[in-house]
Amino acid sequence: MKKKGFILIVVVVLSMLSLGYDVYSSLAQEGDRFKDISGHWSEQAIQAAVKSGYVDGYANGSFKPDSPITRAEFIKMAAVATGEEVTKVDGDGWYKPYVERLKEKGVIPDIFPEGYAEPLQRYEMAMLSVKSTNKALKGTMREATSFGLIHGVSTTDLDTYGTSTRAQAITMIERILSVKRGDKLPVDKHAASRAEIDETGSNVGTMLGLKPKEIGTTWTYAEGVTVRLNKLIVADPADVDDPYMKLVDMSTWDKTTSNIDNVVVFANFIVVATETGVGAPDLHPSQLLSQLDASDQLLLNASHQLTRWMRFTRDQVNEGYVAYALPKKIASEMIVFDILGKHTKLAVK
Repeated sequence: MKKKGFILIVVVVLSMLSLGYDVYSSLAQEGDRFKDISGHWSEQAIQAAVKSGYVDGYANGSFKPDSPITRAEFIKMAAVATGEEVTKVDGDGWYKPYVERLKEKGVIPDIFPEGYAEPLQRYEMAMLSVKSTNKALKGTMREATSFGLIHGVSTTDLDTYGTSTRAQAITMIERILSVKRGDKLPVDKHAASRAEIDETGSNVGTMLGLKPKEIGTTWTYAEGVTVRLNKLIVADPADVDDPYMKLVDMSTWDKTTSNIDNVVVFANFIVVATETGVGAPDLHPSQLLSQLDASDQLLLNASHQLTRWMRFTRDQVNEGYVAYALPKKIASEMIVFDILGKHTKLAVK
């Protein structure tokens, strides 16, 4: 009897070895718990995801929730969760059917990096997540943040080239499924703003529903002196977490100006003077780079303020912001600056 029992155990073990990782995974997760997720913030989400069948644990009974998710692992999760059917293969190439299927579906674009055993970067996660919901889209960070798929790691940082953990990947998969069901996800306004600035040089779309104009335009101030609009940023003075309000020297804020009824518009200019520009008339941004319908120019922290009096005694480059408070009812229609004596629309509907 003992001999028969021993033979049965040997047969089971040999069968597990021949079938590979999937059998180990399924045996390891027959229970509702893994040994390394108790008390973890994602414990319940992991258990639910495993029961749904789109993520596996490991043969030793662990899930490794804080380990980086690889490109291969996330691709498999996305494919299985969204109902794609593939013919499974064993061995080191277990992920290839999932990659091939998502390439066929247009979810994995040609520009997607190879190296599927390497950690997935956040911009790659954004790409796969957006295209899993709508393959016609580009899969940009701006799209991902605007749909609520990607949130920032802080109010100023998207961590575009950072990695995500296996637990965080489950959160992303659940967001993908929510969007595919037609649900509207909460949007991290700061992340959406940051992504829009990275892509376009402005966040007027996120903040006001406007379209930027003239970003990158260069004007001639004098022979050898040019002025270029680099960025146009809108901040919310009523939002204590708005990262751009930290640039303002609030001691200069007029206490009669309502935080709720106004926005702050920051325009980043680059003024370049070549040797030919030496001797050009002095440039005062408050007079020649000003916003219409706004309050007096706000003072900023010295490291961000555009030089307030430029004397062209040598070739030089000056970069910085000018900032003004503008009533929301005006800002929501358009943003207009007086640039070198000419009214110029910088954002419109």
